[in-house]
Amino acid sequence: MLAVYIAVGVAVLLYLLFFLENRRFCSVCTVCEHTAIRQAFRVVQISDLHDARFGKEQSRLIQTIREAKPDYIVITGDLFNRRNHKASKHVFELIKGILDIAPVYFAEGNHECVMLEDGEHYLSQLSDLGVNVLRNAYADVPHCRIVGLKQFASTGEIKRLLSKNRCNIVLSHRPERIDVYSDSGADVVLCGHAHGGQLRFGHHGMYAPQQGFFPKYTEGWHQQKNTKMYVSRGLGNTIPIPRVFDTPELNVIDFQPMQKEVSNVC
Repeated sequence: MLAVYIAVGVAVLLYLLFFLENRRFCSVCTVCEHTAIRQAFRVVQISDLHDARFGKEQSRLIQTIREAKPDYIVITGDLFNRRNHKASKHVFELIKGILDIAPVYFAEGNHECVMLEDGEHYLSQLSDLGVNVLRNAYADVPHCRIVGLKQFASTGEIKRLLSKNRCNIVLSHRPERIDVYSDSGADVVLCGHAHGGQLRFGHHGMYAPQQGFFPKYTEGWHQQKNTKMYVSRGLGNTIPIPRVFDTPELNVIDFQPMQKEVSNVC
């Protein structure tokens, strides 16, 4: 019986440990050099918030974004939580707190899509607040073209959105569609969705939606043909099991012109 109590106690302690770990986040900085980039700029990527909270009125998250001094803030889907259609308070606290930092661009995730009318209502609210909601649409900004995709945009649809004269930064929720992105000729794609593989051992995640067990695309840089894809582990969670060894993350990406001597970038 003592062994049972000990086992239960250890299980509870581990759950509390990882539960608390899911309440913090880290800021992950990376560099991308690309031949299409003419001038350096900085992007903060927010992914898979799922209405999670980091500090009162998102104060910790907002302060970290402010300190990064980005030129653009991009959101790669799943701000909201389909398991609770009314969970939007923390989303709008974040949005209202970052709009004065830099222009904000949003591409939809699977949660916004399956929420149907509620999802459409929330996206309309984002747009009314000043967020650039891009659904198979683009915005030309001083440094690049920012393209936001719908979840299942085809190769042809993506090609029609890309610029031939600018670096194309494509926002798309799903990393497992890298074949489509590379076939379309996208320069850089920013994704989320995989939640870092939920449970991580070293650099390997255990499970991701649409990728199954031992997924390939859960974090960091990947390249296929001439397309570079960055996968954020994201900030939130939607299942009762906490993320394990998988700290939520905010991403800071410095885009730079290609140097003659390229070291370990992208």
